[in-house]
Amino acid sequence: MRKFLFIALLALGLSGCASYTVNVTGYGGLDNYPAKTYDFMLSQDIRTDLEAMGYVSMLEKQLACIGWERDAKSPEYVIAPAFGITGSRDNEPKARFGVGIGAGTFGSGLSLGTFLGTSTGSSSRDDYTKYLDVKLFLKGKTSEQPVWQGKIFIQDREEKLSEVMPVLVKYAVENFGKSTDGSKEFTFNATGKNMEALETCPAE
Repeated sequence: MRKFLFIALLALGLSGCASYTVNVTGYGGLDNYPAKTYDFMLSQDIRTDLEAMGYVSMLEKQLACIGWERDAKSPEYVIAPAFGITGSRDNEPKARFGVGIGAGTFGSGLSLGTFLGTSTGSSSRDDYTKYLDVKLFLKGKTSEQPVWQGKIFIQDREEKLSEVMPVLVKYAVENFGKSTDGSKEFTFNATGKNMEALETCPAE
């Protein structure tokens, strides 16, 4: 995880501090979830890619901050992460990893146009969209609709996922399992101090 945060910090140091508009959409929610054990459902392209597994490690570490424990032997939930970059110039994925993602779609029948439609409409045709899609299933029911799904994305002009993945993970975990109503928008100022804070659990 430190490797990817270092890359992000280096890039921000060279280009100046960035301010990201983070969009969060989702459905479902767990009003009461005393069971907090899970395992990941990872596609082959994630398991064989060191960078992708680094992103999974980020997610695992931050989930531990909110009391979720990874248990590969007897999980009560299954989490399926997917992430990547799409280029709005041609509406095609530039890089993608995960379960349930096809060209131009984000799982559960949600089209790319609908997904991006939750944005404020201020994006440029030259922007890239970096996304993290997290699905939460009950164990043994991964072929059914998730009990919760959160989609987090950022649009900017840089074709690098590593710079923003810590921010995407932050907002995924902050909203993890919570009942959602439509979409939310947040602003994250990517100062060196704020990026470094993403390595630790948020202060209570």
